[in-house]
Amino acid sequence: MQSKFGLKDFILYVLVFLLTITVVFAMRQNDRNFERLSALEQQNDSMVQTLSQIRDEFAKTGNELVDALSETLRAEVQVIQGQIDRLGDSASGISVSEGQSIDAEGRDISWARPGVPVVFPRQYEYINDPFEAPDYSTGGEFIETFEAQFPKITPYFYSDVYGRRIVDESVCEQLGRYDPQSLEMVGLLAEAWQIDPDGEWMRAKINPRARFSDGVPVTSADVKFTYDLVFNPQHETERFRSTLNVIESVEAISERVVEFRFTTQNFSNVSAALTMTIIPKHFYEQFQPSQLNQATGLLMGSGPYRLERLDASNQWSQGRDLVLVRNENYWGRKPPIQRLRFKVIQDNVARLTDFENGNSHMMRGVSEQYRSKTSDPNFMANNYAEQWINMRSGFGFIAWNCGENNGEPTPFADARVRRAMTHLIDRERVLRDFANGLGDVATGPFPPAGPMNNPNITPRPYDLDASKRLLDEAGWLVRESDGFRYKDGKRFEFEYTISTSSTFSEDVANYLADQCKKVGIVCTIRKIDWAIFAETLDARSFDAITMQWSQSSPESDPYQLWHSNSIANRGDNFVQWSSPRADELIERGRRTLDDTERMKIWHELHEVFYEEQPYTFMLNSPWIRFISRDVSNVHTYPIGLDRNEMYFPADMN
Repeated sequence: MQSKFGLKDFILYVLVFLLTITVVFAMRQNDRNFERLSALEQQNDSMVQTLSQIRDEFAKTGNELVDALSETLRAEVQVIQGQIDRLGDSASGISVSEGQSIDAEGRDISWARPGVPVVFPRQYEYINDPFEAPDYSTGGEFIETFEAQFPKITPYFYSDVYGRRIVDESVCEQLGRYDPQSLEMVGLLAEAWQIDPDGEWMRAKINPRARFSDGVPVTSADVKFTYDLVFNPQHETERFRSTLNVIESVEAISERVVEFRFTTQNFSNVSAALTMTIIPKHFYEQFQPSQLNQATGLLMGSGPYRLERLDASNQWSQGRDLVLVRNENYWGRKPPIQRLRFKVIQDNVARLTDFENGNSHMMRGVSEQYRSKTSDPNFMANNYAEQWINMRSGFGFIAWNCGENNGEPTPFADARVRRAMTHLIDRERVLRDFANGLGDVATGPFPPAGPMNNPNITPRPYDLDASKRLLDEAGWLVRESDGFRYKDGKRFEFEYTISTSSTFSEDVANYLADQCKKVGIVCTIRKIDWAIFAETLDARSFDAITMQWSQSSPESDPYQLWHSNSIANRGDNFVQWSSPRADELIERGRRTLDDTERMKIWHELHEVFYEEQPYTFMLNSPWIRFISRDVSNVHTYPIGLDRNEMYFPADMN
């Protein structure tokens, strides 16, 4: 059979020739980039061949050392491939109106709006690189024991810190993230962005290598889908809407370029856009709102780990260990540890016993355990005992329901009563006797060492006389016949809800009940499992409840917890506190871009919290973590811990 050269072939050759001429001309304009591109391609080809040989050898021998070398070379290949992508883009770029396709460093900016600087942020990297350690090894299963049962791990539908630690820190990713050490914003899914000087929009370019765990590329359509999912009124995602509501819309400009438009100038605009957890459209669009609202384990992302088993018809549910495995399709540097297992032991003593028996590698200790174990040489020889203040340390509190519980107004709608309850509690004693002196007494929701905190505010003192006086002023008077307080014929009694998993909360509850007796109030303690805490908060079915909040950014947006708009639709203002003054300050503070002026507004808001006492702010608490010395490369950071750096030494695997 003879081949024929026809007109179509001629046209194809002409097009190829013209394309070649265009590329050569562009490369001649960028000789330096072309030389770098050629060298990188040669280096990349060499490494790919070496990696292929290593994989073949590994398949034959199963040698762990070969596996480690393979991982290292693969990471280097990915870095080089990224440089090739950028240089290739700049070499074949076409100039755009009023702008250029590449910048002075040879980086592609054809995607950007003209006239606005493009930021190429430092990309996320390990602070303490495990791959450089002499005893580095891959593999193993890291077991962490949680102290409470988490009910959901579906992105945007979970409601607690455990969900965040699984979803946002292991499985899913954001366009940017906070550097563990410096807390500056660095790139993750986004390789570049530009920010409107007037604060109206932000544009970001997604790294072309980014992939979800099933190998599908991360695109701008996924970013837009994520935003639309959160703001779908049929979805029970109000707690996330309250932080992302500074974003007015998300537009997919091209496959890898996305633009956010903001509702108004707001200090948190950029951080809200960059830290929005991105989920895959092709996976989640198959589910109806009712399915997502009820889902417990629909979890897929682009991060370094994935669910061991993702089955929509047989999802993970509470009561079982949750297992994540390393995402072998991960587009970044894979972490050393192969598997992560999360289990739950609610009893503090049982959890510590299990840890000391070698059945887990990390757990959160309580203050009395920290005091005891740090003086135990045998324990310290085998384990790390870390105690430090970080961005996510948070504060403990007693929340007073300022609205209704089951259709009945609570006594705490009156700010005088809430102030009386704070005066009733000796928080210095709570710190000393129940928290072993770890932490300090809180005055508000802002970290004590951070700029949002008003340093002029000191804790309300323990003062029984002041408490009685305020209760009298609020109309709750003591009836001499029985010694209890009444108002409009109704006795002052309330239910105090605590988690069954916390001995600290139980100690405080018993103390509070005793204190209430001293002023004629009846306090009944109600214990519930952590798994139904979210339901209790959403239904507002409590009088008073105790919890702890922690921040997810260096400067938190008060809107989520404190604005009256966050009361409705299961928002996180579950105490139903409505303060026109607080609303005004929150709205003004959000619009204020000058850091100094904004901090003045937050200081004034702190004063409102002090006067109104929607919470009795108990203690600013440090993180306490016990970690087995079987694990290496453990470091504490201002952001907390970076588990991706940890590994089991070669002699452990």
